[in-house]
Amino acid sequence: MTISHIQRVFLVEDDQGTLNRLADIIRTQSSLNLVGMASTYTDASKWLENNSLDVLLTDLGLPDGNGKQLIEQTREQHPKAEVMVISRFGDENSVVEAIKAGASGYLLKDEPATHIAEAIQQLLQGGSPISPAIARYILDYFQQGDSGSASSSENDALLTPKEKMVLQYISRGYSNKEIARSLDISPHTVASHIKRIYQKLEVNSRNEAVFEGWRMGQLSMLQNQASQPAHKDAKQVAEALKMGGKSGAEILDVLKMVFGLELGQCIQCLQQLHYSAGEIFVAVRKSFNADDKSIIQAMLTQGFSHEEALKAMLDQL
Repeated sequence: MTISHIQRVFLVEDDQGTLNRLADIIRTQSSLNLVGMASTYTDASKWLENNSLDVLLTDLGLPDGNGKQLIEQTREQHPKAEVMVISRFGDENSVVEAIKAGASGYLLKDEPATHIAEAIQQLLQGGSPISPAIARYILDYFQQGDSGSASSSENDALLTPKEKMVLQYISRGYSNKEIARSLDISPHTVASHIKRIYQKLEVNSRNEAVFEGWRMGQLSMLQNQASQPAHKDAKQVAEALKMGGKSGAEILDVLKMVFGLELGQCIQCLQQLHYSAGEIFVAVRKSFNADDKSIIQAMLTQGFSHEEALKAMLDQL
């Protein structure tokens, strides 16, 4: 679909601050025209009955209704219009239900302004922009759906891959903010995950969640590599942990636990974060409990010179 004229955008959001931010983003785009705004389901529904649009941008959680109903109404009354959900919701059900209702894109509100603007343009060109975190939710949803042999009550007791990852971070003592940075999701989404973890494990605290998760086999020191994000995400996680003040050894502990990275891969990741040879040597020795010879060999394999590797070791004597 080629954009041949100014596209009319209708925006639905009940939070005034977010409404203003999204409106400003739309107004910066010369190819877009913000033709209307609403903060309730009732007002939005009336607007849709009496006006035309090319794009609906809507939240799902409205004070007097659900954005899903607006999506369905838009699909019925304006079949050529595109629909984008911009929401704080992070659970699989709201994502999948919105897509089933007819949404072609789904973004989280805390995405950068440039990303949201680009996503709207992609939508109008026939794409289906979805935030990376949301894409993972969809995969989690269908991966859980594939195990349909278990009863519904048994499925409810199992944590999704993302929930297991959040629980892993909880077991390491990370805060909601640190988890959000590491997994590239919002703190609100982390809180939603933790709430669901508590419900599924029938607990009321983090310590209880860790204990029950371990007892029920939902928490392990190393998860199945096939269920993990691509290794390129390991750098993003490491960067977030570094920003959060974690030491090199603590970062390596998480990279091993969550991504299954080996010694050489961990050294490479710290190199990319601009750690010095000495800092890497100390972190690897502490995290892997490796002997000096093995560490030096691994550093040489990753491109350090003999002089750099030997100096890193000697500085620790």
